[in-house]
Amino acid sequence: MVIGAHVTPIDHMYLTPADLSLGRDAYEVRAIQDGLIYNLQPRDIFVDTGEANDREWRLDIGHTCTFSSYIDLMTSLHPDLEREWMETLGPNSSKVWQGIEIDSGQLLGWIGAQTLDFGVYDYQVILEGFVNPSTYDREPWKIHTIDPFPHFPEDVSRELLAKMLRTVEPRAGKIDHDINGKLVGNWFQQSTNGYQGLEGSKYWDGHLAIVPDHIDPTQWRFSIGNFNGPAAQFGLKGNGPDPNDITPETGVTLYELVEYQYLVGKEERRPLWGANSQLNWRSGESIFATNTDFVKGIALLQMEDPQLLRVEVFPEKSADQVSGFTNDSKLYIR
Repeated sequence: MVIGAHVTPIDHMYLTPADLSLGRDAYEVRAIQDGLIYNLQPRDIFVDTGEANDREWRLDIGHTCTFSSYIDLMTSLHPDLEREWMETLGPNSSKVWQGIEIDSGQLLGWIGAQTLDFGVYDYQVILEGFVNPSTYDREPWKIHTIDPFPHFPEDVSRELLAKMLRTVEPRAGKIDHDINGKLVGNWFQQSTNGYQGLEGSKYWDGHLAIVPDHIDPTQWRFSIGNFNGPAAQFGLKGNGPDPNDITPETGVTLYELVEYQYLVGKEERRPLWGANSQLNWRSGESIFATNTDFVKGIALLQMEDPQLLRVEVFPEKSADQVSGFTNDSKLYIR
């Protein structure tokens, strides 16, 4: 999935509460396995904008020496855990932080009115679809992202899979789409420290991804960290040319960038998201992505080498208004 400041595919799941209207703290969050909370952090800003936000909590949990899980955006932390945080990591703390042991199924906190981030990482696994794994050192767990479903109790996993919007394999999706010498995958503006970026509060500014949609992988997404300022994601008009077919021999490729939406049912074709961001879908129904005809801009791309890409975007322009690269084009690397 690519969305907002998550310009490259996200290394965690989004768990959406059944009813977002119930407000904060409507649903319990519990541990998937025994483990040790080795990192516990509050957040009081909205990451995409840096604006003040109601407090949220992030937990990193080690289950073995090489296997961990991550939970973020909890709207409240269990009082016992918050007390331990206050005494060891909070303002005027007096004790040394040694982590917090937890049991499988233990209540960690609550979530409501927004999605919950959840991911699982196995440090004995290195994803093969990143051309340059070292570029992700800012988030060292990313290249170790794995399918979380086998690590739940079987009945829990089965229930979660029944509620997954993605129905194609792999059910947990895929984040590593790079193919050396092809356009598809992640790119980073040259001289911006790869995934790390130049500015921590907007590290994604130089990111670029041309990847399959996370729900309907027959559709392509163009995701860029700076589209006349903010990050943005688009479909490709005509859903092509296919990024798998674009190589240094292709020459200049022009993409018309369009808005897209998700619909439920090939015949009924109702929007996936209803009023107040409520999910308008029942388990088992088919979901597909479709592009609109509204062109938001143009992207020109040319692979100059297997790992060197020239890119220029033209917001609010149409294809007949773009004749070629200008001095504003930028180079991207893996």
